[in-house]
Amino acid sequence: MTPADKLLDHFDRIAGSEPYFLRISDEGVRPILNVAIYRGFPERDALTGFTVGLSHLHPPGGAHKELTISMRDADDVWALACGFVALQFREECPFGCGTCINFREQIAPSSTMSAFLVEHPRYISPQDTIVDLGFRKIEIMQLVPLYPQEYAWLKEGGEPRMLLDANPGWSLMEPRRQPFVPT
Repeated sequence: MTPADKLLDHFDRIAGSEPYFLRISDEGVRPILNVAIYRGFPERDALTGFTVGLSHLHPPGGAHKELTISMRDADDVWALACGFVALQFREECPFGCGTCINFREQIAPSSTMSAFLVEHPRYISPQDTIVDLGFRKIEIMQLVPLYPQEYAWLKEGGEPRMLLDANPGWSLMEPRRQPFVPT
């Protein structure tokens, strides 16, 4: 079994199904970057995307990672945005917890969210966030979509844990959730 097969088998096992793939990188760009898109995970009406190919690179100060996003929306644009972020920042961003990424435009038509917070996955068990390929371990990190005011608050020193704690359970997957307002 190839390392790519091991990674995809891991994603399939987590999601309980098989994905379809969309290529993110242009022809001729190496390594190739795709997103694997799963329907119905982590709940029936959700969409989850995993990047496939980000872990070929090792940015300064970072480990080998793949990104994921889960939203209660049928629009593939969420997974495409996850892949675009991975492609644009793959050589410079370590995708560590608490990293804020400004997408600089509305991510999806269903929401005014326009940025991301990188966090440990909320919908994957902790033991499943590490994929051991034998010669390399890959860590899965989640992109949490943010409203512009949440992004600004975090960039001004706001504590990510406050935002995450204010959105328990599955609420962060909701593209029309209420923006977090610190008290």
